[in-house]
Amino acid sequence: MRNVFKNFRSLKILPQFLILYLSLIFSVSSQSVDKEATLIVGPIQGPINTEFQEFGPTMTPDAKTLYFYSKRSNRGYTEIFKSDRKKDGTWDFPEEVNNLNSPFDDQSPFISRDGKTLLLSSNRDGSVEVVLPDGKVGISRDLYVSNWNGKEWSTPTALPSVINTEEIEENPHLLGDTLLFTRYPFGKPNLAKVYYTQFKNNEWTKPKLLPNPINDNYATIAAAFNDDGKILFFASNRPGGYGGFDLYMAKIEGDNFTDVENLGAPINSSEDEAYIVFQQVKKTFLFCRRVEGKSFDIFTASLPKQENIVQKKLEETKKISLDSVYFERASSVLKPESSVPLDAIVDYLHENAEKKMKIIGHTDLTGTFEDNMVLSKERADSVKQYLVSKGIDSNRLVTEGKGPTQPVVQGTDEVSSKKNRRTEFVLLNP
Repeated sequence: MRNVFKNFRSLKILPQFLILYLSLIFSVSSQSVDKEATLIVGPIQGPINTEFQEFGPTMTPDAKTLYFYSKRSNRGYTEIFKSDRKKDGTWDFPEEVNNLNSPFDDQSPFISRDGKTLLLSSNRDGSVEVVLPDGKVGISRDLYVSNWNGKEWSTPTALPSVINTEEIEENPHLLGDTLLFTRYPFGKPNLAKVYYTQFKNNEWTKPKLLPNPINDNYATIAAAFNDDGKILFFASNRPGGYGGFDLYMAKIEGDNFTDVENLGAPINSSEDEAYIVFQQVKKTFLFCRRVEGKSFDIFTASLPKQENIVQKKLEETKKISLDSVYFERASSVLKPESSVPLDAIVDYLHENAEKKMKIIGHTDLTGTFEDNMVLSKERADSVKQYLVSKGIDSNRLVTEGKGPTQPVVQGTDEVSSKKNRRTEFVLLNP
């Protein structure tokens, strides 16, 4: 670990909102993060950053492949590159992704959390033409989509005209049926704003501006949701920051955005920071920083690696039983606090893509046998749907309900019932 993070700098003083967020994703207390944990920040490790601009990082769900864009070939246009993670955690020499690139500018790759969809921005043939003030014709950058067939990416196709316009569309980010992207008039990035559109009734709705305080009188770019859609990250050059563009985060409460906070040092600096995403499996932020007033490079921010108890248990015994997966009373509806243990299962399945798993629901000894058998199966199915929503292929998961038939302890008191109400995860032979 010391060699991997050589040349990184770290600070313990973090914004309170970021402390809270890190405490949730690392399943530790906010006090522990505040007093003991250190945020490690520095350039991404490996031959990724060059004297040219590197921007728009995105990873596959298993965190084993990195995509980004750069202008580093003799073609004179930006292109999309990919790099594979090596065993020591550093990145291999990147290569161009021919299926995604065109003879023109290709930028802003984004991979959905199921790894099956890639969005990008390009001014390739077929993009919308725009008549410039001097009478010349320019080509705007539009949003395109590509699909993964198990071996390679399909040829990108343009999103519909309700999204692609004469203006520049870039920095796409998709979560569920909601697509975020940046838009600004041709040649005027200082007027950039973040828009959103939703896929309803098999078509995209007319894009709308994200409301204040996300968009304001200054430029706002590259917005991204966290994994559960409860936090929005974005970049802005609004007053009060550390440099030109800084990175911010805000809580999402219904249709409102609250508690907007600058991410502070060591993520923000006196230079520009203009893009940030969180990679769930590796518990790592990827972001971009302009280095010494020159071009952007890709940086990472992470907490020191903690022991994955779930992974250790599964590797040792091929199964794990969790009584920390909570449901509403007599219901299969998961409680929000169940996300922490379940996300540990998600991480394991993403890192071990060949593994299949059985999810077994167990109930306590209260209530009728018939009701408990039904409830245990419904709860196992609910857990499966949660894992699928995090990008796990449903074909890798099977469910079973054992009801009250395999209690850990005999008894109907609350202590005994809590032990018996559990969810079991069993690895299946390939």
